[in-house]
Amino acid sequence: MNWQRTVNSRGWKIPFVNKSLFQIGKELRPKIDGVIMRNSRIPDAAVQEKAFFPWIAELEKHWETIRDEAVRIRAEDIPSLGDISFDHGRIAADRRWRAFFLKGYGYRLKANAARAPVTAALIEKVPGLVTANFSVLEAGGHIPRHWGMTKGMLTYHLALKAPREREKCRMHVEGPDKLHVLTWEPGQSFLFDDMFNHEVWNETDEDRYILLIQIKRPCRWKGNLLQNAFLGAVRHSRFVKDITKAIERAGNNPAPRASADNSAAA
Repeated sequence: MNWQRTVNSRGWKIPFVNKSLFQIGKELRPKIDGVIMRNSRIPDAAVQEKAFFPWIAELEKHWETIRDEAVRIRAEDIPSLGDISFDHGRIAADRRWRAFFLKGYGYRLKANAARAPVTAALIEKVPGLVTANFSVLEAGGHIPRHWGMTKGMLTYHLALKAPREREKCRMHVEGPDKLHVLTWEPGQSFLFDDMFNHEVWNETDEDRYILLIQIKRPCRWKGNLLQNAFLGAVRHSRFVKDITKAIERAGNNPAPRASADNSAAA
């Protein structure tokens, strides 16, 4: 059984249709996305204008504090995304992509939030927040070409720590008009639609740290109602429950911390 078939076979199935909420949502996604885009308050652009989102300025203003919290946790204590989410298996096969979740689909990861209290407080002020995590792409890491879950969400990156060789740590986003080549500059941020194909490389000997946030696309009432229903189903799906359980297990069984010598060298 291949990875996709394994994903589809996992978890509780709705009686009579014998499909999980994850499968049903995936099949309905084109129709859902169509309604959302007809009710979107912002353009269908690969990279969005930050002026549409006033909360971004507040995060950028506090970027150094957010960075300090992320770096203090350190990559050694941030699990690989592939280790906490089976459903990310294909794109998270490179274990150098790490994610430290603070909040997701209405679940607040209390132990993780306690380790980054300022960041945890700041993200609570972000309208329509769906998920928030510190994302680390270690030296040499690669995230293959992929797209996201729904047009109902947008993805935000606030650069916290970036390799000096900017052009070697980059993301390609395949917009309808052109290929966007994005790099990370500490303290700066961008927001994009991850339903456009995108791919990430870190071809340097340094790690890249960002605050990664997913928000609901600003929509009129009909689109917003559909977004809430879709995300509510995702919240109760195996996809989210597996991640929260894995994070809780990791919190109860923390990995051994690096020695003082290793810490100084990091």
